[in-house]
Amino acid sequence: MWDGDSMKNDILKAFFILWGLILFIELLWFGLLTNRAHSTSEVIFAVTVIAVTSVFGSVGMCLFKSSR
Repeated sequence: MWDGDSMKNDILKAFFILWGLILFIELLWFGLLTNRAHSTSEVIFAVTVIAVTSVFGSVGMCLFKSSR
């Protein structure tokens, strides 16, 4: 039925879709944040969360892909 490579590819695709969805929600949150009164610390926090999500997701996908 399932061979190891196609199952890993499906898991990688699901991980990429989930990562993209989370990143989209964070960017939407950032857009809403910048359209209202905000402090510098709120913007720094939002940018940090987005950066960490980007790095974590891309490194995770690279490591997962290279473990095949």
